[in-house]
Parts: sequence; structure tokens; C-alpha cells
Amino acid sequence: MRIERLARRHVVKAIEIEKEICSIEIRERHKGNIVVNSPEYNELRKRFAQKCAQLNSMANIVGKGRDDLNISILLTAEDVGRKVSGNKSQAVRKLAEGIKKAFAGIRAVLRKYSENLEALDPQLWNNPELVRALAEYERTWEKGKDFFCDPAAFKQLIYFSQLIEGVCEKHEDIQEKVNSMDTELFIIIPCLLVLNSLDEDDRGICGKYYPVLMESGANQEEYKSLKRRYQELRRKCRDNYELYNTLEKAIIDETQAIKSSKKYSETTVKDMVHKIKCIAMEIQRCKPEDWNSFIEVGMGIKVPS
Repeated sequence: MRIERLARRHVVKAIEIEKEICSIEIRERHKGNIVVNSPEYNELRKRFAQKCAQLNSMANIVGKGRDDLNISILLTAEDVGRKVSGNKSQAVRKLAEGIKKAFAGIRAVLRKYSENLEALDPQLWNNPELVRALAEYERTWEKGKDFFCDPAAFKQLIYFSQLIEGVCEKHEDIQEKVNSMDTELFIIIPCLLVLNSLDEDDRGICGKYYPVLMESGANQEEYKSLKRRYQELRRKCRDNYELYNTLEKAIIDETQAIKSSKKYSETTVKDMVHKIKCIAMEIQRCKPEDWNSFIEVGMGIKVPS
């Protein structure tokens, strides 16, 4: 009973803070002020975020029950929302909006309980609406912590999302695969990153999710050999983008690309694509949870389990 009383006390305190937040929002808007510029407002939101973390550790039986997700995640998401336009990255904006929406979702649930606290089961995990709100909060805020609050990870995320959105604009087939969640998509995506790595333009993503690629050994030697082959072929071509575009098309549709290629033999294209795919599959396998999380955020999708 003592534990249950303590749990309910945390909910009551969170409700009190939420009411104070509402009060400031009304007051500042009435004055015509931008509420996020109020230090008092942000201090209250910080305290509320701390309560969210506590409640999450007590009630979130769906997720991990993390208690280390703090206000910096929300503030960073708000900053991303202001600075990153839809033209720059729709997927990144989607996560930023998701983080803000999850915070608002917990507030909305607590407002309901404030009207009838007796409806709250003191065993907090027995309140489905609260658990759902906390699960969404943890899901989005966890990704915000990983990809928004780490400057290097954020730069990689922006690059990746722009790469994928650009490829979708160039190739209708890819957009269709994204829309239908075609399983082939999940081998094409790392292949495109490997191709960009050969072109020295993947922002270190391949090495991050497949560190063996950058370490001494047989895998690194195979990669270096492939990279030398790519650069040799590119130097022989007047158009610096011809090889890249040929391999990009071959990754998406090998048969069509080989038919349309006048510069490179079928054997060359097939051999390079095969080697690219081998590396791509290792990228997927090395850190599967981290990789899937990156894909989900960078493309704004849910990777099938």
C-alpha cells in the first residue's frame, strides 16, 4: 500500500505542475508573449519532464521504463522544428513533432485524471491510457536522445534522410517500395550508403554501424579493394557521376541498369553490385537494433520485426 500511495503521489504532483504550465501558457498568450521564452515556463516543463521520467519507470510495462529522458530532448526537438524545414528533411521533422506530441499526450492524460483522481488505479501499470502515453513518450524521446542530442548523430541523420528523399524523387520505384514497405527496400538502403562510402560521401555512417569495415582485417581489405576499383573506373570516365548513377540504378534494378549502360560491361556492374550487397548485409547484421532505429528515424517509418 505504501508503494501505491507513493505512485499516486507522483501522479498528483505531475498534475499540479501541469496545471501551473497551463496557467502560464494562458497568461503569456494573453499578453501576446512567446511562451517558450519564459524561464518560469521552461523550469516548470523541466520539472514536469522529470515527473514523466519517474512515472515511466513505474508504469511503462510496454517499453523499458527509462528514467533518463530529460527536458533537453524536448527543447532540442523544438529547436529542430524551427530550423529544419520539410524541404530539408520530412523524416527529421516527423520525429521532432512526435516528441512534442508525446509530451502533450501525457499532459492530456493527466488532465483527465485531475478531473477524477479516483479513476486512477494506484498500480499505475493498470491504467492503459497512461501506459500507452508513456510508451509513446519513451519511444520518441529515446530516439530524440540518440539522434537529436548527439551533434554527430544528428548530422548523419540529416544527411541520410536527404539522401533517401532525393533517391525517392529520382526513382519512382523506390518511393513505391517505401509506400508498400517492400522487404527489398531494406537491402537497397544500406547498398546506397555503401555506394556513397565508395564515393567518400557517407558521413561515416557505414563505419558507425559496421565498425569492422574500418578495422584491420579481411573485411577491410575487401572494402579497400572495392573502393580502389570504383575510383579507378571513375577516373577513366569523363562524367564523374556516370559510374555512380549506373551503380545506383543497378542497386535498384540491376537488369534495367545493365541494359541501359553503354560504358560498363555486365560483368563489371554485376560484380560491383554483388560486393556492395555483401557489405550492406553485414551493416544490417552487425548492430541490428541500432541500425533499425536509424532507418526508422531517417525514413520516418517502422521497420518490420
